[in-house]
Amino acid sequence: MAAPDRSAGGGGRKMGWVDILKRYGLRGTVDLSAERVGPLGAAQLSELLKHNTTVQGLDLRETGLGAEGCTKIAEMLKTNKTIRHIDLASNAIEDEGATAIARAIAHNTTLAKLELQRNGISAAGAKYMSASLRVNTTLEYLGFAFNGFGDQGATYLAEVMAGVNTTLKHLDLGFNGVCVEGARSLAWGLRENHWLETLELGYNGIMDRGAADIAEAVRVNTVLTQLGIPANGITDAGARTLSTALVMNQTLVQMGLSSNNIGDEGARDVAEMLCTNSTLETLYLEENDVTIDGEGANALLRVLHQTRSIKPLKQELQLAFMMAGHKRLGQGSWAHVLDPAICQYIVKSAAYQKDRDIQFYPKTEGMGA
Repeated sequence: MAAPDRSAGGGGRKMGWVDILKRYGLRGTVDLSAERVGPLGAAQLSELLKHNTTVQGLDLRETGLGAEGCTKIAEMLKTNKTIRHIDLASNAIEDEGATAIARAIAHNTTLAKLELQRNGISAAGAKYMSASLRVNTTLEYLGFAFNGFGDQGATYLAEVMAGVNTTLKHLDLGFNGVCVEGARSLAWGLRENHWLETLELGYNGIMDRGAADIAEAVRVNTVLTQLGIPANGITDAGARTLSTALVMNQTLVQMGLSSNNIGDEGARDVAEMLCTNSTLETLYLEENDVTIDGEGANALLRVLHQTRSIKPLKQELQLAFMMAGHKRLGQGSWAHVLDPAICQYIVKSAAYQKDRDIQFYPKTEGMGA
């Protein structure tokens, strides 16, 4: 829902956001980000949305809700049946507000994406959220970054990953003070999980020991496609354990390792892995200790020139090539000008090549290790 003109016309006062919503109706995505909503406005908004059937998204970033306002929104979520995405980031809802939202999603059967970044939620709030996720059957994305719930909070969320929840597919836990113990718990959850597709753990402190645990989980995991662990104090040793695991992994498509302490030796290990692994397409190694003209960089450059990732040919193209080789149907195919033998070869190989994206420029001058 685009923001309408706030002018009331005729020299009257400017319309407030409540007046705008009442006049123009509520539909699509209601964007109130950075508005002065506060607890009172949250109560008004909740009344408008309790039984609304036309709003699918609600953006309340930086609206001064606090725990009180968040509780009002949570009450609305218990009855609303159409909102699929809600953004409550940067509202200082803390554990009280997180608990209210957690209780709401235990009953809500529609919400698919929930963003709670930058809200001062501790391990206690993470515990309530984890308990609700055990019974929730619709939430696919949870943005929980920039809260600082530490290893204990990560352990609570790992229990969800390893438990009965089968719908959560994307989990962002960056900037939360997760260290070695939290990484070990998350690795256990990842080994037991068969549904999570994206895990973001950037800017924590898992170090090489935590990376080794995550690597062991990645080695046996068959679902995860994106893993982000930038700025975690990972050195060449951690890069080696991750590379060893990725030789066996056949599902991870993207991995972020930027802003760590990986040098030329670690880069060489990564390059060797890429010669065997044909699934990983995108790799971020920026802001590490890889020297721009060293052995590690040269090894990665050779990989870029020598290896490509393979993806299956689209089914409609396979069908077109098969038709082209048919005596009667081939005349109606756009590919009939090709030699039938060539068409059969294309169908048999059924693949095309795609260049990999590997970024590994060194640390910016003046940045610490």
